[in-house]
Amino acid sequence: MTYFVRDDTLLLRGRFRAASTGINGGITDVTTVLNHTVPHDFCDEPRRYLDLLAARHGLFREYFGLLTAVDMRHLCVLQYDFVTVFITAGVTNPTPPITAPHTINIIVHSREGMFDSALLETIVTVTGAKAQALHDLGYDFPGTTTDAVAVACERDAAPVHTYAGTLTEVGRR
Repeated sequence: MTYFVRDDTLLLRGRFRAASTGINGGITDVTTVLNHTVPHDFCDEPRRYLDLLAARHGLFREYFGLLTAVDMRHLCVLQYDFVTVFITAGVTNPTPPITAPHTINIIVHSREGMFDSALLETIVTVTGAKAQALHDLGYDFPGTTTDAVAVACERDAAPVHTYAGTLTEVGRR
């Protein structure tokens, strides 16, 4: 996996087996997972916007994409052993009302292979960790209305992880 930020877009490139709750989500083989910053007043059609963005980056079909109003300079990258996590967390809005939707996008990458069941369970584990983190920070909500999670593992790596709950090797990381 290679990752980089270009033109307000985080791009993870490789040959992945991946699951996503984002736009065009599901579970499939992809070559790219991206997270792109949009304006705070974004009102375009998300699927169309992502397709045009992907084409601009030379990507076609084999990608998962997430959108956020968080500037990529606030991207948080955490790595522990074989797992790397990319987070953009928008929990405040610069304009009222304070109850307006925000976005917390999380992308998880594993260098080790995962069965589809583990990819999907990683989404559950990450969502639980996010809810706990928000609670610990004093927020009274477990997430926002537009949160998304994408999980990718190396497609060429033999699947070694069947599960990804909090007590598993993947889940603990």
